[in-house]
Amino acid sequence: MTSLTNSISLVSGLTIVSRFLGLFRDVLFFTCFGVSAIGDAFILAFTLPNLFRRMLGEGTLSSAFIPVYSEVKESHSLQNANDVLNQVLTRLFFLLSIISIVVCLLSWWASNYYWVESQKWIDGLFLNSIIFPYVLLICISAIIVGALNTHKSFFAGAFSPIILNIAMIGGLAFCYFGMSWRGLELGMALCVAVLVGGIFQTVWPWIQLRQSFDWRWKFNFSSSSGLEKIKGLFLIGAFSAAVSQVNIMVSRFLAYRLEDEGALSYLFLSARLIELPLGVFAISISTVVFPQLSKAFQKEQNNEYKNYFARGFRLTMSLIIPAAIGLALLSDSIVSVFFQWGEFGGKDVMLASEVLVISCFALPFYAMAAYFVKAFHSQKNMKAPLHAAVISLCVNFVLSVVLMQYYGMIGLAWANVISACLQTLFLGTRLNVFNLKTLLGEKTFSVNSIIISSFAMLGILWFTIQQEYFGESKLSSIVELMVLIPLGVLVYGISLVVCGFPELKKYRKKISFGFFSNGQ
Repeated sequence: MTSLTNSISLVSGLTIVSRFLGLFRDVLFFTCFGVSAIGDAFILAFTLPNLFRRMLGEGTLSSAFIPVYSEVKESHSLQNANDVLNQVLTRLFFLLSIISIVVCLLSWWASNYYWVESQKWIDGLFLNSIIFPYVLLICISAIIVGALNTHKSFFAGAFSPIILNIAMIGGLAFCYFGMSWRGLELGMALCVAVLVGGIFQTVWPWIQLRQSFDWRWKFNFSSSSGLEKIKGLFLIGAFSAAVSQVNIMVSRFLAYRLEDEGALSYLFLSARLIELPLGVFAISISTVVFPQLSKAFQKEQNNEYKNYFARGFRLTMSLIIPAAIGLALLSDSIVSVFFQWGEFGGKDVMLASEVLVISCFALPFYAMAAYFVKAFHSQKNMKAPLHAAVISLCVNFVLSVVLMQYYGMIGLAWANVISACLQTLFLGTRLNVFNLKTLLGEKTFSVNSIIISSFAMLGILWFTIQQEYFGESKLSSIVELMVLIPLGVLVYGISLVVCGFPELKKYRKKISFGFFSNGQ
């Protein structure tokens, strides 16, 4: 368990750095573009390669690849496992190269020959023709990172997003402040910066796997039993991931169609803010726990599997729920402090905060769903996540179309919340290790402790905010965050200790010992 904790700490630590760099990148992005048509066009263009990245790289293919690679390594040899890796990379390289060429040419053709009348769609297609090859780079990188994770080497994968953020920040800063580029010209430069970042994201884990684990790249078109297993798992899982990504694209395309300029930007900004705790905590924990779950399930170590699952779940929820509460209560101050610069004004702060509060309701459901999906993948069960994704897509599409007619982007935000809730409930009812009743009632998961502590934090923060100790200026908002965030963490931490949260029991014993010692 110590190595697991150390791995989680490493991944979480690097993810924190990455997310804060990502936050700075988004601040710089909205400073440079504001809520504009070109800004929306870039967000839309970057959505399509992200769809393929989640479907073919960091998501399903990686989840299908890791258990099989681990199994071949354990039952045969490292050389056999590396052969399977080369077989996967060879096919992935040729498939994505063809897709990239086709998509880039079609996007460029459509934008040049004006198949669409709206300028914002023309700009979006043109930027997509530049940025789409990023999917080839990041998917190759994701599979190599998956191999490193099975060796319990998590640094390269956790450091990879940092590279992209640095490339995008550097590109934006140089071109906006140094070259005074604006509009479409700046959007093109940012697309190139993404590609440069993608190259380094691929090279870094490539070198590490080669040097540390004796991997040698070569084209390998042969087949193997391991490759066939990956194909079987991937085909179902890929459809599931595709459905999930189509779900995101549906929301963004519908937002892009709204007459309100900037609707996509507001939804994107709120998504980026909730991705901060989601990536730092939920994704980091599931990334580290997933190989352990796969290994325990493969060896039929049921008790080990349950222990890993329970620990990962309670750690995830103990961090995500208070993060969601804090983001919602402090939404105005957070958006104002970080984003009210340059082209992003006071009205934008108000609208973005409103969307963020709604999105915070979905955050715990996103975290649970992501963790449950990893649990199913560790059991090589791809069907349950697929069914859940289809339900989420259908609910989100229907509700989005209906609610956007009356409430615009607010309706789209609520549609996302409801679909995320239903997806999580469906996955929870399909777990064969634990059921929802066990998750909510068994002490191993510490749900009662988390809820009680969260309400304690909520009450203190809500009472303090209502007293209006802080003003409305940016400086006042900064002071408010500097006071209330540590206050919330302190109240929540003490409450968890008092409630006997497993990872904090030793601190409770120390407090009790100190209290009685002083009493003597």
